[in-house]
Amino acid sequence: MPPRERWLAAVALGGTGHYATASTELLALLADPAAGAGVAAHAAVTHAAHRRQLGGHAAARAHDALGLRLAARAAGTAEPDHDGTDPWAARIDATVGLAADAIGLLQPALARRLLDAAVAVATGHPSPRPLIRAGWVRAELALICGDATAAVEPAEAALELAEGFGSLRHVLKSRIVLVVARAAAGAVDAAGALLEFDAAAAQCAEQGLLPLRWPVDLAAADLQDANEFESRMAEKSVSGTTDGAARRRHAAAATLSVIYRRSDPNGRRLMGESEWLPWRLRVT
Repeated sequence: MPPRERWLAAVALGGTGHYATASTELLALLADPAAGAGVAAHAAVTHAAHRRQLGGHAAARAHDALGLRLAARAAGTAEPDHDGTDPWAARIDATVGLAADAIGLLQPALARRLLDAAVAVATGHPSPRPLIRAGWVRAELALICGDATAAVEPAEAALELAEGFGSLRHVLKSRIVLVVARAAAGAVDAAGALLEFDAAAAQCAEQGLLPLRWPVDLAAADLQDANEFESRMAEKSVSGTTDGAARRRHAAAATLSVIYRRSDPNGRRLMGESEWLPWRLRVT
């Protein structure tokens, strides 16, 4: 299989939480001279994204930095394309990734500078994908800085771009980010947000997109608790299964357990050490 297709296969594997298999392929591409600096740059950035999704922001930063160096080395070796598989797109992705790493490492000022740099670099690129990712990260930055209202606009822009891009995974994540932003800003009532969260969770489950499934379940549980829709004590529904916030937290924990089993040893270690995984859901 050609290097580009191997990288795309690893992207798909990561999207369904098969991080161990994806890591094996991505690290092989980084070690393969035949892959070229352009594909290797994307492999490094993808590996960083997978590490970040497991809570390993410091580990992700090292791979994003590598991706940025490789993208600079590959500059001009391939024409930019709508799918964002060229070195220019890798440079943007690496910069956005470094901004996301900075958020995870509680460096919001650095994250803001990196996002501004990424958007400047993206000017003129034909693919909306890097800007979709930038919109997610800018919304996340606004949320952690306590400005939920400022998170809504970049989340809306990301969703609009994602719907035109045609990737279901990008559309779903953009929808989730937007609902979180609107709920935090009070732009949607809690009942409406819960319906949107549950619809997104069901679609993630249907498509096997586990890395998106557990955060949306957890976001719904936190929203439900915050609005006192039910007691924080686990209750039983008529069918005898846990309902409401407890049910959603159980679903998130179950999804994380599957992801843990699908991860390589380093990924499992990152999950165990991460401060971003809620203590109730942390797997060891």
